[in-house]
Amino acid sequence: MRKTVIMMALATALLFVRQNALIPATQPEERKGRDGRPVTIAHDFLDMEREFGASEADYRALGRIIDRAAAAISVRKGRTNADALSILRAIDSVITGEGYRFGKNQLLSSGLRNKTIDCDNYCALYTAIAETLGLPILPVYAPDHGFVRFFFDDGAYINWETTQALVRTDSYYIETLRIPAESVRAGVYMKTLSRKEFIAVEYNNIGAHLMASGKYASSLPYLSAAVELYPVFSSAYHNRGSSLYALKRLNDALADLKKANRLDRSRAGTHNTMGDIHLDRGELDSALAEFQASIELDPTNYVPYNSIAIIMKLRGEDGKSRIWAEKSRRVRERHEK
Repeated sequence: MRKTVIMMALATALLFVRQNALIPATQPEERKGRDGRPVTIAHDFLDMEREFGASEADYRALGRIIDRAAAAISVRKGRTNADALSILRAIDSVITGEGYRFGKNQLLSSGLRNKTIDCDNYCALYTAIAETLGLPILPVYAPDHGFVRFFFDDGAYINWETTQALVRTDSYYIETLRIPAESVRAGVYMKTLSRKEFIAVEYNNIGAHLMASGKYASSLPYLSAAVELYPVFSSAYHNRGSSLYALKRLNDALADLKKANRLDRSRAGTHNTMGDIHLDRGELDSALAEFQASIELDPTNYVPYNSIAIIMKLRGEDGKSRIWAEKSRRVRERHEK
């Protein structure tokens, strides 16, 4: 049964993949929706979210955003920096003018309904407008974050932080998000996404949505589709490993988490979950090393401190256990919201 579900999800994924090219492949004459509009990447996202509540009202809201952007954007070719900024600011003005604000969200459909959209939702809207109007705007993925790039004829580009309506340099993201150089070189982060890789981001978001509801088994087909379409997608491997761990499939979980860690060594949560697996197995030294690595990357999370207290207790080192438990308590009081 599980194999059948996964194969169905992968088959669905392939329906949304046009080409593995840099430029989005959807063209106005290729495919039309029920309302006669060109089908964009954002329409595909809504199609994928049908079973999670996407409705005709969401398609209408998307169409209204695209129509308003088409009316607001006077410059189409964007050959100069000023042209690019004019286009990007016009798109931001349309989105904010429709009442949308940045906030935590996983599905585009719920964001359109609630007027709260996250970075991936922003990227989907910008890319949908770009596909409709033939603009050189493409999504980019960073650790748990997305933004867009506006490309010029010579291949140069500017990064546009959609959640702030600001131009940002590559170095800004690398430094602010502490992106490892090897992750950039491997194409894990800071690469312009192909269409199928952006579809993979949506599959990962659906998987995360299901995980948040405790539906770990249901999340697996979506997360598997994500890594099939985007083989260096560290976040999807991390999420699938976390779901597998919740399902007590420790060997499979550890394999995915190790893959996630090889692709991105800066994710504290990956180390923490690997530590949990080793602790469950009674591998105390390995668990301790992972919890210490998690703390080094994110000293504000109280959980690994408490896990180390448990390890010390199991070792019979009660004094050290009390010290780590107290550290956990203080960190929790200081940083937990």
